[in-house]
Amino acid sequence: MAVTSLETAAEGATLAAMLADDGFRVEVLCEPEDLFGDARYSVLRRAVGALTERGDLVDALTVAREAQALGLNSAEEVVRGLPPASGKYLTVLANARLRRKAQEIGRMLMASGASPEADLGQAAEMAVAALAGTMSKVVSAGDAGAEAFRRVKAGAPRIVRTGIPDLDDALQLVGPGDFVVVGARPSRGKTAAAVQIGRYTAAAGTGVLFGSLEMAPEQISLRLIAQEAEVSFVSLAANQLEVGGWQKAARALETISTLPFSIADAGGYTPAQIRAAATKFKAVLARRGIALGMILVDYMQIVSPPRVDRSREREIAAISGALKALARGLGVVVVGLSQLSRAVEGRQDKRPTLADLRESGAIEQDADTVILLHRPERDERLGEMIIAKQRNGPTGTIQTVWNGPSMMFEPVGDAFEGR
Repeated sequence: MAVTSLETAAEGATLAAMLADDGFRVEVLCEPEDLFGDARYSVLRRAVGALTERGDLVDALTVAREAQALGLNSAEEVVRGLPPASGKYLTVLANARLRRKAQEIGRMLMASGASPEADLGQAAEMAVAALAGTMSKVVSAGDAGAEAFRRVKAGAPRIVRTGIPDLDDALQLVGPGDFVVVGARPSRGKTAAAVQIGRYTAAAGTGVLFGSLEMAPEQISLRLIAQEAEVSFVSLAANQLEVGGWQKAARALETISTLPFSIADAGGYTPAQIRAAATKFKAVLARRGIALGMILVDYMQIVSPPRVDRSREREIAAISGALKALARGLGVVVVGLSQLSRAVEGRQDKRPTLADLRESGAIEQDADTVILLHRPERDERLGEMIIAKQRNGPTGTIQTVWNGPSMMFEPVGDAFEGR
């Protein structure tokens, strides 16, 4: 499909806006790679993305140089010829992209219809997959195996760190593209576990973004300090620490200030906005030579759905699928916290199961790993981290000690009851 002059102008204005506005730039980079139909502008978009990914300066000169390196010989001329910047044309570009996909469907079906041996049903399915942008890359088993060998022999570092050795060992194969769900009833330690995972992961040198939809960044920071200093969170927040406690807290603040750990005040965020915040933070980390490895979302049920639906289950399914896509798209581990249903409270054995995940069908299906938190009523000092599902590792229960004052889970030795 030829790109019309109106669409070309809209694409040029959008690119100009990307050069002028950092926030808008990230928003556009979160759109599909084939958003631009003009081949020249598509290369410029790739150049902007490469510079942003590396954390380099993005302006007309650097983009032209990068685009030149990507094969656009007239890059400087194209950049100079961009129309006035405007961020109002994303819908125009998205609709034009869909029209191009629709024409692809027409061509595929017409080509198939010309052959009497063609399976038109299969052709239609492939065409619809092309429209949805979901057709997968196909590689040989040998090529995939060689790449897998290369990664294994390179000794890919563990990403998830929790401060609990048995749990770290059980999660050692959780890696880029994985979606981890941590579920619990209210006040059972979901946020505490997320803060702990983020703190230990960042301390190991991996960039962590904490998307806080329920608490202010200051509250999350106080939890980080309380855990690091091993002091009472309540006493810290209420200004009731003794002199020794304040000294520990001050040292803890110095420590967490050095960590590649940032907090996004994400109240009301959609998955796309979380992705935009993560993409921007990834560029910031790149300037320091640090890779973004983890995004924590606290918590899934209050993420704004990508689209409003009368069915809450479909909304949660859309959120869950978007978070999994975010993990794959950015090559990071996404940890989504999830509420459990009230059904667990009505059972004699209140140990949670996968079925207790609210709107559990989609969450359970999308998650690569599910960890359920349980604190037995008989002794609130105990804590169980139940690995209820894991695609690439063992399931089972990790016994821990719940440190109520510092709001963290602590190890109790070699207590993994795997199966």
